[in-house]
Amino acid sequence: MKSVKKNLQRRPAGNAPRKAVTLLELMVVVVIIAILSTIAVGIYTKEIVRAKYARTRAEIRTLEIAITQYQVDTGQLPPSGSGSTFAPAALDVSGQAERSGYLTMSLRTSLNNNPYLPLSRRWQGPYIDWDLNKIGDANGTPSTDTANLTTNIPSQLCFLDAFSTPLLYIRADDYVARGGTELPSTSPFINETYYNPSTFQIISFGANRTTAAAPFRGTEIDDITNFRSVE
Repeated sequence: MKSVKKNLQRRPAGNAPRKAVTLLELMVVVVIIAILSTIAVGIYTKEIVRAKYARTRAEIRTLEIAITQYQVDTGQLPPSGSGSTFAPAALDVSGQAERSGYLTMSLRTSLNNNPYLPLSRRWQGPYIDWDLNKIGDANGTPSTDTANLTTNIPSQLCFLDAFSTPLLYIRADDYVARGGTELPSTSPFINETYYNPSTFQIISFGANRTTAAAPFRGTEIDDITNFRSVE
């Protein structure tokens, strides 16, 4: 009888009651997950920024090739800046120095904004295939389709970098008038004043979307340029 009672009181090992999770243990798990999430988000954000820098550098190189081909065909570099007029009218060179509207037009549609009947017969463009969502106004607002492009002045629509900021483009002939970036005083090239003295400068303002004032634009640590090394 005692033996039967003992057997009845015994429980199989598999049916043993489970120990409940305490609130403290749950809080520890939540804190660990939060820490890991913060680390993951930080790493992801840094990688996104790095990817944007890499993309902007690649796009500047692509622009350099297109500009060089344009120069070979037409015998001149695209005009600097942006303006409210375009060919055959006189170009408005008085404003928007820190833009690339005339460059965008020169490479994509000719300076009269008509790729089918370009301003010069020597124009053999378009010289670049650039997504419409990477072309935008002075505020960096992109134009994502042809209909949207027609609502803006074409000569004020610029190439945008990966940070949605208009690229700055200045050709060598306009360095003095438009504030080309000057070489540092320690430069060994004592007979030269500007970076890329005979070609052009392209500047992206980087992640913070700002840069130093002329003549030091493009020299901040996060700026991206086509400046040739002076070291």
